[in-house]
Amino acid sequence: MTVSFEEFEAEGLTRKEMLEYWEWDNKSWQPHKFRGHLHLTPTMLEQWWPLKDVHGFCMKICAIYATVNMYFERELAEYLWTKWFRPGETPCRFGNFFARYVGSYKSECPKTVADLLDAHRRVCAQVLLRQITLAAHDDKPKPSTIDERANNNPYEDHENYSLEATFHSIFLVMDTLPPRKRHSADQDFLAATPVLLVRTGEYHDLRTGPVDFAPIQAVSEEIDGNANIRRIALGDAVDFLLELHRQNCVERSIYEQ
Repeated sequence: MTVSFEEFEAEGLTRKEMLEYWEWDNKSWQPHKFRGHLHLTPTMLEQWWPLKDVHGFCMKICAIYATVNMYFERELAEYLWTKWFRPGETPCRFGNFFARYVGSYKSECPKTVADLLDAHRRVCAQVLLRQITLAAHDDKPKPSTIDERANNNPYEDHENYSLEATFHSIFLVMDTLPPRKRHSADQDFLAATPVLLVRTGEYHDLRTGPVDFAPIQAVSEEIDGNANIRRIALGDAVDFLLELHRQNCVERSIYEQ
């Protein structure tokens, strides 16, 4: 899937908004890899992250943790874009997107759902802490030159970044490689890829209360007797998460004008 800038203009996107998600490869516009690649290593979890990485987790419906090395990140980004973006309905600002992709396939990275859940909570905790810490200071650095503005000083507009309520409450684990059809004209191979959908138990910010798996009972199965983990096809998981977010969207949600 490649697009021209004229196609973006037809969808109502400005060049600045487009560059949040796409890059030029000398022939056509191609999607970014979920705003940069991160690995969920112990070192990463213990570090004080650059603000751009903090913002990378904000304004996303959920996190996707890959415990196997995915060689089709571009195709996955394209697939999620086609499911998530609706011309005239989906404002593209401050990094809004369906998910934040994080690699967890290195030997030192968490692999079990229990370990991923612990890591996910640590991710959310740091993002929330950084929001509170910066919000407490009125003397944040401001871009003072044209060059700094062009480089998107991360302190500018910091108040516009926040974790979505759904991000706290649920995440996806990609632990299975799809069939090797990277250059297929359709994306059915991605939609059918089995993934894990995990409830975190955090739901206080959700308008609808605790995440209810009842709508996907017929297309998913419980794992190891744990009601908080379901095995489900990626396409069905994406549809479920989009509807969950729609029901719980807040003022700056992707569904608000």
